[in-house]
Amino acid sequence: MQLTLRKTQIKTLQITKKKLFLLFSGQIQIKVVSLWLIKCYKKHDKAKITDMTTDKTAIRKVTRKRGAKAQKAPLKSRTISNDLIPIEEETWLLQPIAVTMMRHDYSLIQVRILVSIVESLQSILHGILNNKRGFQLDLFHTDELDEDGRMPIKLPFKELGVDPNHYPQLRNSLKMLASIPVEIPYKTAEGRKYTKATNLCDVYIPEDRSYNKYAILKLDHSVAERLVSLDFGYHRLGKQIVFACKNRYTQRIYMFIESWVDKGRTVIKTFEFRKMLRLENNYKKFSDFCRRVLDPAMQELRELAEKGFCDCHFEYEKKYDRGQRGGEPDELIFIIHRTKDKMNVQLQEMTQNQRRQFQQYLVQYFDFTPVNAQAMAERITAETYQEAVQKLMSLRDRFTKTFVKDKAAYTFKSLDEMLKSKEVPNTIVEEVE
Repeated sequence: MQLTLRKTQIKTLQITKKKLFLLFSGQIQIKVVSLWLIKCYKKHDKAKITDMTTDKTAIRKVTRKRGAKAQKAPLKSRTISNDLIPIEEETWLLQPIAVTMMRHDYSLIQVRILVSIVESLQSILHGILNNKRGFQLDLFHTDELDEDGRMPIKLPFKELGVDPNHYPQLRNSLKMLASIPVEIPYKTAEGRKYTKATNLCDVYIPEDRSYNKYAILKLDHSVAERLVSLDFGYHRLGKQIVFACKNRYTQRIYMFIESWVDKGRTVIKTFEFRKMLRLENNYKKFSDFCRRVLDPAMQELRELAEKGFCDCHFEYEKKYDRGQRGGEPDELIFIIHRTKDKMNVQLQEMTQNQRRQFQQYLVQYFDFTPVNAQAMAERITAETYQEAVQKLMSLRDRFTKTFVKDKAAYTFKSLDEMLKSKEVPNTIVEEVE
């Protein structure tokens, strides 16, 4: 009986040169060879990868060792899911413009954490708007602060939209908050300034193995004051919209354009925009800045808006002051589009009704001409309406006690100052013609 072996079989069984020599020289009996072949096959049956070769095809079979630890799949970018929250069911937050214009270099998850902090401050912000809280000792209630004077915020992991398999990365993102510097704008008597905080908060993560994972964030009193400051005004913010973004620059730009959505357009100096995103020294070539920052954000917000998951999106133009045709523009012009949905239609109708009512107040009680009253009323938005009405009530009460020769001029100046205080810092508004 003659035994023949293919080269591929010899390679698969990893036969040693010595045994091959004995095999082909006939010095090993067939029975011994058979037992030896069975032993080799059993040995290689435990291998991770087995090459099975036939006359027609070569099949590569991949198996896994028993007891081997499964590895986590890498994070992949996902397409826009139809399971996101539609605009009609959006969680709208009140966000101070000081937070929107804060300079930082946060990751995607860290921006979500920031928005969650803003969400936890909603009762305080509404209290300030309703004049139930002041900017002195009663800004924060005693039960809102710890014994050390800092404000604790409990943040459950499950509320951050992170898969439990990626909680280790979430912990790292939380810990990094304690070391990433931020700059929060504030107003002084001399004008606008930026204050640098060494960090936003300190982070405490319990080491217990409880099912409900969470972290405790502690804000210094001064930082908490900055986060609820309405010196620059405020705007609404869609929490789920921020969470739906896959790009951290999309998150930041969405916040920015949301603060200008009522105007439909805003202009900002390119260098100030870079500083807001902490990209002064990145993407020096402006075409790279567009490719990596502006264009992806524009596309993502447009796709979210088209699917009904975002209330606005934008386009941008470059503005050159010295006649250049390329390179870094002096300013960026953002053209902001509202998404046409039922909620926005209702908001627009409500705003128009409020403006008509406000116009009537100015003519009836403050001696405005119809033309001037209409011009002032057009500056009123849904966000500023309540405060503007309160201003009129306060002025009317003052006029009953104090003689004012030109009530219209006095009222115009008061309203003008109030509305200008709501403008976003470092931006210039251009009237849409």
